[in-house]
Amino acid sequence: MMKIAILGLGTVGGGVLKLLQKVNEARTDSKIDITHVLARDIKDETLDLTGIIVTDDVDEILNSDIQLIVEVLGGVDFPYAVQRKALERGIHVVTANKDMLALHLNELAQIANQHQAQIGYEASCGGGIPIIQPLQYSLNANKINKVMGILNGTTNYILTKMADEQCEYQEALAQAQALGYAEKDPTNDIEGYDAARKIAILSRLAFKVNIPLERVEVRGISQVNQQDIQLAQENGFTLKLLGKSRQVADTISISVEPVLLPTTHSLANVKLEKNAIFIVGDAVGQTMFYGPGAGSSETASAVVSDILFIEKFGFTGNLTTQESAHFTKSITDHRYYIRLEEDMSLLKERLTAMNIKYQLWQNDEITAVLTATISEPTFKALTQELTLAAYYQIEGE
Repeated sequence: MMKIAILGLGTVGGGVLKLLQKVNEARTDSKIDITHVLARDIKDETLDLTGIIVTDDVDEILNSDIQLIVEVLGGVDFPYAVQRKALERGIHVVTANKDMLALHLNELAQIANQHQAQIGYEASCGGGIPIIQPLQYSLNANKINKVMGILNGTTNYILTKMADEQCEYQEALAQAQALGYAEKDPTNDIEGYDAARKIAILSRLAFKVNIPLERVEVRGISQVNQQDIQLAQENGFTLKLLGKSRQVADTISISVEPVLLPTTHSLANVKLEKNAIFIVGDAVGQTMFYGPGAGSSETASAVVSDILFIEKFGFTGNLTTQESAHFTKSITDHRYYIRLEEDMSLLKERLTAMNIKYQLWQNDEITAVLTATISEPTFKALTQELTLAAYYQIEGE
């Protein structure tokens, strides 16, 4: 019987407790013994804490005979300190804490390996979508060369509403907040920081190199205009906020930004709060993992799957990365959607002078151009000293 403690009893922690108790009820063999819970206040009165020690002293838990902690506290410094202390004692860790992992995973993995403790972090990326274990085991025969995903349900909900119902940005954001998809201060989601942490964690696992968080180029959706979305739709494209990374030899490009996808692309049809991760491997080709990106029971599903895996297999080893790649803004060339604040004639003159072919997109409200495939330095030279109203790479072609 594995003895575990749950650190944090909020929405996710409560969901983990309920699901573990449900799993235990269905078992005819040994149960998961939830011995401790770290919590100051129990807000959910429906939780069954019978036989569980509830404490606000983390050392009481770490000094007990537990074999695994579930860290769902949130934050960075305190969870990092607790996880480090647990791993140094050979205690397994399961966590959903992407904020902390994006900064400290490699260091914690090294400590865990020294003490034969396993780290499970399936719930850190994609909520209930299985993606960490598939990257670690199911796709390990592949050389992964591309990861691309809708990694934040808040921004996907907003962009879906803007595209399908012609909502303006502020109206769509207000709807997301009313439904609980967006926080009162939505900066972390809408400016791309949440997705940046997730694409850093996924890319480290996919490419097996260290990905410093500061290397992720980040641009959010707060400046997205509903008119650009509609013009793109009229021409067969959908706007999505993507976390994306690509590796060619020892060079990696990694970013979070709004991009235009052909409406026929699988990611273009991921709607509302759903998430999806698109992986390209040299043997398997294109694969996509789709499902709920957040929620109490959905995230609990991923957490409990890690617990059950560690219960069955114990220490299997944690990926550690010694080398760091060379990073560049964009490895591959793209087509670009460009709209200016000023008269578009200046851009058209520059395109002609630089011998760049383009298409003119226009409707009754706005005019934009879609360039031929060009490099990122060429895009910079093209738009130098111009006032851009909107610009998006074309992805997924």
